[in-house]
Amino acid sequence: MLGQKLHNDNIITDDVIMELKPLSFHTISDKDIVDFIHLQCQKVLELAQKKNDSCEVARAINLNTFDILNPVFGDAHSVDIDLLVSQMKGTDFAFLVMHNHPSGLHFSVRDIKTFIDAENMTILIALGNDGTIYIVEKTKQLSLNEILSARKTLVDWKHSLIDFNIVKEQLKTFGIVYSEM
Repeated sequence: MLGQKLHNDNIITDDVIMELKPLSFHTISDKDIVDFIHLQCQKVLELAQKKNDSCEVARAINLNTFDILNPVFGDAHSVDIDLLVSQMKGTDFAFLVMHNHPSGLHFSVRDIKTFIDAENMTILIALGNDGTIYIVEKTKQLSLNEILSARKTLVDWKHSLIDFNIVKEQLKTFGIVYSEM
């Protein structure tokens, strides 16, 4: 086992995996694709449960070829999705990255910063070990000014100058939409 042991409240159960809520996207409407992504989300939770003591695991899907990148294993508090982003560089394909959050909480500052900075990442999903689902999607390519403004928003959030609800509203002005299931 790779990860650190978690408190029993954060352990992924078989029921959470099997009963994971259906997904809904702003940028993907094809039911077969949405079902495929849902299955991959279940597999992330299963990998975390069986191979990483319910600690964080991340995977990426190439949204052109539907190839799945090898998983990245983290600990109870983080996983380096930058390793997946580095595998995306140099391609023109859009990618989706998914990872689990043992805490069940929404995205971290680092998650959203990586998402904003990764040109090819169009969707980021965080799966709570309790079955909650958080999604951010880019509805358009971000300009340099939008990237810089979004980073400033994240700095304000990191320093507790604004709360996550304000972050979501400000990101929406840049074409980044947030969903919670």
